Amino acid sequence: MNSSRGLGRFVTASAHIDANARPSSAERRSFCLAFSSKLLLCALITALVLVITALFGYVASRRSVDFPVYHYGARKMLSGTGPLYGPESGTGWPQIYRYPPVFLVLFIPFALLPLRLAAIVWASLKFGVLGFLGRALFLRLRMRGLGMQFLSILPALPYLAVEFHYGNVQFFIFALVAAALLCLDEWPVLAAFALALAISVKVWPLFFVPYLMVRRRLAVASLSLAFSAGLTLLPASYFGWHTNASLLHQWANQEFAIATTAGEPVVIGFPSQSLHSMLMRFLVSLNYAGLTDSNYPKLNLATFDPRVVELLWLILAASGYIGLLLLARRKSQCEDLTTPSIAFCALLLLQPFTQIGDLVILLWPIAAAVAALYDDADLPAWVRTVLYVALSLMILKPLVPTREMQRLLQVAGVDFAALFLLAVGLVGKCLRRPEKQLSRHR
Repeated sequence: MNSSRGLGRFVTASAHIDANARPSSAERRSFCLAFSSKLLLCALITALVLVITALFGYVASRRSVDFPVYHYGARKMLSGTGPLYGPESGTGWPQIYRYPPVFLVLFIPFALLPLRLAAIVWASLKFGVLGFLGRALFLRLRMRGLGMQFLSILPALPYLAVEFHYGNVQFFIFALVAAALLCLDEWPVLAAFALALAISVKVWPLFFVPYLMVRRRLAVASLSLAFSAGLTLLPASYFGWHTNASLLHQWANQEFAIATTAGEPVVIGFPSQSLHSMLMRFLVSLNYAGLTDSNYPKLNLATFDPRVVELLWLILAASGYIGLLLLARRKSQCEDLTTPSIAFCALLLLQPFTQIGDLVILLWPIAAAVAALYDDADLPAWVRTVLYVALSLMILKPLVPTREMQRLLQVAGVDFAALFLLAVGLVGKCLRRPEKQLSRHR
């Protein structure tokens, strides 16, 4: 009898324990409802983001300038009709295709879509990449709060608007280079592939290979060159070895002819913002009559032989690049995003031609400058002043109302001045050692 009573109490206690351990059906329903609500909220937010991105993409894709050239070239490649390079390609100068064959192969998914739909998808992808890249930069710069984050990209918005309107591939190339620089330590192979993909489409990311070498990233730099060679040869699987080699030869000849042309207004269509262009405009009498818009004023202060000015630019550009590499070796002095910011600025300053759309890569240096102004209490007064002036010029220039004034500002090189001041301010930040850093070493 006693044993049966004990057994009964044990069974009753076990039932109570099981009842307490297992959630009731009401609790299970509540949990499922909460989970479903969160899932529904995430789905609604995702759908809203996609709709907004598509709307922005539609607006940005209207009357795009460069994207139709890509679409036309890729369709010609698929149909096998006519040459891909030069005025004979059918698009008409200056709207010619200017990229290696690998870009056409990568562009095939867009070429299979109608032009308008493909342009919308292209622009929408840019907005998506901008969101991910902005988030990565904000995390690395420790910038919190939507207001501060918006201020950090505000000076870059005019350049983003121009590039997105053109429909150029420049922003994607910049995003690949930025991704490579951001994941150098965590995923070096991925960084090498991203940089290689950028190099295989446009030449300018090669600018960062020596930079990586002096920053002691020899493995990433070497792997990038190897991947670039492989990607450049990849279209041979589509065209065949002989045709791919012939297309690469045509592309190289075309680009070399453009890069060595001293009369640059005919090459790019409007005043460029590089050091080369500023020297040419102020020291050579250029002819704007051949441009679509021939109303740009002449501001040359002298009339030198263009070959002499080209030599002067080569000396200054080589000196500037050597200075960048020497600065990049000061790794312990500048561990944040400042050094790659200077490299992006140096690229725009030292390359032969810098179009307004190319300035989209200032997104990184601008964010770094705003973060420095906000967080760095030890920033020297002169550096702070230079950065404020540079950012102010970028914001105020698009607000100038008339076309005549905009033309004057482009010829005068206001964007060049803002870019140069931004580079000077970032170099000043990188060279100085903050007081709090000095106190740690004592």
